[in-house]
Amino acid sequence: MYQPEEKQPLTQPKQPHPKTHRRRRDAGKGRFTKRDCFALIWIGHQYGIRLDHLQLLLGRFPGRGATYTNWISGSATRDVVTRWEKEGLVRVERLEVDGPFWIWLTPKGLRRMGLSYTYRDLRKLKDVKGEDLTHLYAINAIRLDIEADEPEAHWISERALRQGQIRLKGQTLLHRPDGVVVFPDGKTVAIEAELSMKKPFELEEVLLELLWGEAYLRRKTEYDRQTAREFSRGNRSPYDQIWYFAPKTIRRHVRRARERLFADLTISQQEAERIYIAWYPLPHSDEESTQEEREDNEALGLDDEDEEEERLDAEGEGDRER
Repeated sequence: MYQPEEKQPLTQPKQPHPKTHRRRRDAGKGRFTKRDCFALIWIGHQYGIRLDHLQLLLGRFPGRGATYTNWISGSATRDVVTRWEKEGLVRVERLEVDGPFWIWLTPKGLRRMGLSYTYRDLRKLKDVKGEDLTHLYAINAIRLDIEADEPEAHWISERALRQGQIRLKGQTLLHRPDGVVVFPDGKTVAIEAELSMKKPFELEEVLLELLWGEAYLRRKTEYDRQTAREFSRGNRSPYDQIWYFAPKTIRRHVRRARERLFADLTISQQEAERIYIAWYPLPHSDEESTQEEREDNEALGLDDEDEEEERLDAEGEGDRER
């Protein structure tokens, strides 16, 4: 007789053991990117940056699908700044009426970036002679412009130049430029953002210290200034060139100082040509850049020399044809 097979009780399939996810060490913290590190170090060296300049700085690392390759939108920039601020790396405040926000590193931000600078509160920057926000904005604009043209150029900030300097009582320190640029070919350029009028004699002394360096400063402590000038002719500072960026009125003032030093034989023609006086605000077109260069060449008399050389060359060609 047929006996049906006894049914085996159904068993539930063995369920896989749920995976346990280990909590990341950086859970709850924003991811830190190469762009973050680059931008925060840049800001730390420069004391601070305004939001519109930060758009250009962050634009060097545009995100996926970015519309532009040299800047990012204001909203995207504010998102980055908000993340930094939440991590306690930066301070963000509107320091100018109706102007964009300024951003600067907190003590924590400086430590995180490995920068050993003393904390500087930008809200107090206006109290320091020659270091107001307008001047800082100009220096940042100049640095951004130079780095856009020469990405491999190395910028040494005024903050880095100042670090470690100790002024003893009664001691005079060598004039410190607003920045120094070392180009890939080794050319070293001192940068000056000259936005206010100096006394003529004071400006001449700054120019000579930038041209002649420590040797001139040392001789000024040993002799009177005129003797120091006579003994320092031929000395050379580490700077191959000195670039002054200035508004129109100040440019005339700097050029007159350069002309006086050349006219009384304090400096040579070659030394005068090491001082280049450029526009600020910066040129916005190739035409303005050409006009800027022509303006300084005319002040040095270089255009006249070029025209004379062209005339002599033309005469030489004519003589050979005859």
